[in-house]
Amino acid sequence: MKDWADLSTELLPQVLQDFVRLVGLPATMKLVERHGGRRLYIPINPAPEHQLAELIGFENLLKLSAVYGLEDHFDIPKAVAALRHLRDQNIRAQYGPKSASKLAEEFNLTERQIWNIVGRAANETTHQSQLFG
Repeated sequence: MKDWADLSTELLPQVLQDFVRLVGLPATMKLVERHGGRRLYIPINPAPEHQLAELIGFENLLKLSAVYGLEDHFDIPKAVAALRHLRDQNIRAQYGPKSASKLAEEFNLTERQIWNIVGRAANETTHQSQLFG
């Protein structure tokens, strides 16, 4: 299970923000991991054995069903911006003790992408200090 504590929920698409309010961030992100980018049907009267109940828990499925069970299928966003932001935070936190080469290998990116991610953080810090300094 991933740690979603550092995920910036305001970067999530609105439907996922609504899910977070209903069932919490871990259950929402399990849905994104399993069904992101695809259509999903939330049953009106789910059974405890339903595949979504097994994924996020029956109580959470009942909460989603109460709000979304009357709708037809709808798309579950992939949450690309939020996940990229979280990935970039992790890369910045690990850069220094780990080399750009090692991070590129771990995150399946190029070294240039690692340097760009780390460089963006430095540029943002410099820009902010110029604005507020």
